[in-house]
Amino acid sequence: MPASPSAVSAPEWTKAEISALKRVVRDTDPNMDKQERWRTVAQKLATGKTKRECFNKYRELKEVRNKEKAEITERKAKELADAQAFEPEPEDKGGEADKVETVPVPEVAGGGEEEEKEEPVEKAAEVVKVDVGGAVEQSTEKPDSEKEEVKEEEVKVDGDPEPQADPEPKSEPEPEPQADPEPKSEPEPEPEPELEPETEQEKEQEKEQEKEQKQEQDTATEEPKEKEIEKPAPPPPEEEGPPVVDSADDVDDSFDKDYPPSTDKLTLDTAKALRKLIFRDEKAMFNPAWAKQGFFYTKEEDLQYGLIQLEGGPCGVVAAVQAYVLRHMLFGEATELLSGDAATISDAKEDWKTPGKKEQKQAVCYAVAKMIWGSSVSKVGTGDKFGKIAKNRPAMVCIAPDDKAHLTKSKDFKHDGVTEKTQIVTCFNYEDCYQTVKDNLSTFMKKDGAGVILLCYSCILSRTIDQVVKDMDSAEGIVPRMIGNHGYANQEFVNLLMTGAAVSNTFDGQKILGDETGASDDAMTFGGIAQQGDIGFLTLFEAFGNLECGKHFKVPVCPVWVVCSESHYSTLFSPIAKHTVVDETVKKMDIYYYDPLGEQDEEIKLTLDRDSEDVPEGGGEETDLTPPIDKVVRTKWGRVGIDWNGAEPIL
Repeated sequence: MPASPSAVSAPEWTKAEISALKRVVRDTDPNMDKQERWRTVAQKLATGKTKRECFNKYRELKEVRNKEKAEITERKAKELADAQAFEPEPEDKGGEADKVETVPVPEVAGGGEEEEKEEPVEKAAEVVKVDVGGAVEQSTEKPDSEKEEVKEEEVKVDGDPEPQADPEPKSEPEPEPQADPEPKSEPEPEPEPELEPETEQEKEQEKEQEKEQKQEQDTATEEPKEKEIEKPAPPPPEEEGPPVVDSADDVDDSFDKDYPPSTDKLTLDTAKALRKLIFRDEKAMFNPAWAKQGFFYTKEEDLQYGLIQLEGGPCGVVAAVQAYVLRHMLFGEATELLSGDAATISDAKEDWKTPGKKEQKQAVCYAVAKMIWGSSVSKVGTGDKFGKIAKNRPAMVCIAPDDKAHLTKSKDFKHDGVTEKTQIVTCFNYEDCYQTVKDNLSTFMKKDGAGVILLCYSCILSRTIDQVVKDMDSAEGIVPRMIGNHGYANQEFVNLLMTGAAVSNTFDGQKILGDETGASDDAMTFGGIAQQGDIGFLTLFEAFGNLECGKHFKVPVCPVWVVCSESHYSTLFSPIAKHTVVDETVKKMDIYYYDPLGEQDEEIKLTLDRDSEDVPEGGGEETDLTPPIDKVVRTKWGRVGIDWNGAEPIL
């Protein structure tokens, strides 16, 4: 019989861990969601085992238990047969009611001729004591005619329907013999809760294993046949269902397989974990500015590429999506996420300012899908894994298609109009991720819909909550919250949306303070941007000398940048592909500025002039009348003159 999946590469379990596992499973509500139940078991066990390992070990224990029960059943049947073979003839006490009708039964002895031997048709139930594990257990054996039925009933696994009492055997209308009063048997221990497979494929696999067990038992009772040449045992069956993701470390080669999408409801524990990560308080929730913000376009004629932000707060999310929308509208599908360079892309088409409705929808679909998928396959940001591609993890696309909440409101969990309705579609390839977003695009693009929250949840769950925590720099073990006091996304949140990793810094690579190798206990490692991305990032804080933006952010594949200025996020971009790099031989160039929250009603084009004499002297603090956007521009292009071409400079 093929080995069970739990037997392959199984981790070591101590006796104490096995006892604790049984106790925790017994104390866990079997009516819980299957995925959530085993996650809870793993958490309560607190031995470092994943829920998959707990599930496999418990299934292995159940298989051993079923095998032991089958052996006990066979032993009981054998002892009963031996007892009947040497049992003396019952004495005839003369009572008609005590007589038992007998019929001739043929018996073959030693290969000779058949002899007739009288055997009772009905026999009163006998009490047989069987030694099981050093303890004497009383059981009531049934007549020979019912042995096979008893055997089949007793090997049923936990959770099967309770066996029904066998009907009394039919006989001639003779007075039935009076059976001895049935002794009271010791109470059976309460069975452990049913182990539910996590997928339909595992259910089918378990049924197949039970069928093979029964066939093996039946074969053992048959006459031995001529010995055949033994064939090597077939390899263990592969697990059909998609693997369960607990964290980024719970990844193996099986995640490179391509499974169909599957949909599950967001569990209460995951919802609380998301809120705790985002707000550092699992009872907190999004304010209306976040909960009622979708990705929809302005109606201004020459700004059809621009999204609109309704209220202050989610500007970091809207600006990141705006940057990916521009990247798609201007440069199409010429390059893939995190690949290529400016030499491989062409300049934008002449009509890039006036995309049609279809192009607008395609751009939002592309932006959302790329950001979610980028979070699932992005590079790990710290430690030895830095700069190496992580193995494929599934993308978790969060949707909210139903108006009815499936999470109950309580004092510990408040409804925000989105979280309590959220469902998760697990996708193992980009095409399924894109199609899932496309199928739910109306939800993401609804003006006062849940687009912002669903995208945030999707990127966090695709990266996994555990890995997002590992990405961030933590001072004295305190993990930064992803939304600050004033409802703005912090740098980690914006980096997650732009690059797929929630690192805390904007410089290239990572920096180690304390020593050069990082081997000292006092050394501290700070994670930055692992590689060049499709879009970039510029910030006013660099103009003030507070931080550094590395080349990976300043020189993206496409000339599109998210801009952080005065606690607000907006965008800078150019339709000319070569403008992603600084070319000092180019004396003049145009870039464009767009702010989704600025109620912008006209195009803002900035002309950069290297020969201009209108360049302020001194640093940022000494030139208070200089527009902050000008200071941001100069962090990349240096000391250039900036002409707003008649538009009102933003101060």
